Amino acid sequence: MLFSVLIPMYNAEKYIAECIDSVLAQSFDDYEIVIADDGSTDGSGEIIDQYQKMHPQKIRVIHKENTGVLLTRRCLLKESKGDYILWVDSDDVIKPELMKDLCCEIQKNHPDMIISNYEFLDNPEKVIRSLFLPDGTVIEGEKHSVLVKLLLGKDLNELWSKCISRGVIDINADYSKYRHIKEGDDLFCLLPVFDLTNKIEYLDRAYYRYRVLPTSITHMATYRRYYSYRTIFEQIDYYINKWNFTDEERSQVKDRFATQVIDCVVACANSSENNIDSFIEFVLTVNNDEINQPIFSEEVRKLSSKTYKRYYRMLIQKKYQKLYYNILTTTALSRWKHKLIGR
Repeated sequence: MLFSVLIPMYNAEKYIAECIDSVLAQSFDDYEIVIADDGSTDGSGEIIDQYQKMHPQKIRVIHKENTGVLLTRRCLLKESKGDYILWVDSDDVIKPELMKDLCCEIQKNHPDMIISNYEFLDNPEKVIRSLFLPDGTVIEGEKHSVLVKLLLGKDLNELWSKCISRGVIDINADYSKYRHIKEGDDLFCLLPVFDLTNKIEYLDRAYYRYRVLPTSITHMATYRRYYSYRTIFEQIDYYINKWNFTDEERSQVKDRFATQVIDCVVACANSSENNIDSFIEFVLTVNNDEINQPIFSEEVRKLSSKTYKRYYRMLIQKKYQKLYYNILTTTALSRWKHKLIGR
């Protein structure tokens, strides 16, 4: 079997049928669909059971306790049988020519990984290009520029924009100790894959259609996000040493992690359970974390904006109350401006 299409699912009754239909509409037949229901509490489990009954030769369904998307993906990998893995999120869709085109490239070039572009479901004209290279470009051996893009950009970090050979995936590795990772799990899964990958092909075509859904960050979710980033950075630190990143590239990776930490700080201040005591508790955790010492010990980092640089200075100077009210004021002003412009 050439392709395994793996779909992790949790409470996706509104979108899962459209997702599965887009896979079944492929103009290519050598594939399986494996769906893992991660303890859904809505009607999505019944929907995928019906699809399995209608397409028993194509679709396999796994019902499991809720463990989060990372371990659900590990479960799917162990159940898969295809030579190449395709990931599809349960609220997204793929175009009908995807597998046929991928098969042609696999037969021609035998890559370890094929990277393609993606577009937004509600705005097809907005195409995200994972790599700005000519269509059909094959990168073999020397992949440093791609690794830099992986760790310093954001358009290459998604599993679902890639077709990955089974041979470069650590399918049997135990990820149970990483169950706490709730954010950035795509990048976390891709690090060992890119490490093993030797031959990459890039297709300047958008096959995947991504749906943007609103999210709500609570105070506890802020903690989960922070500890996710923290674990991922530990792994990234290992790989940038292995991949011989330059001092400048290493510094840029630290800049990105510092920006993500400030994201968490801002989210904490603006959380639905917002109060200054819980905020100070969180930023004390951040400042006292040993992982952050090599990053936060430096007075100046190249963060994503002047505002974030200001927040960063207040954080490392331990001006926590000032930081808290500064974030709230800036956020309120930004919302007011957005509302005014919107009118």
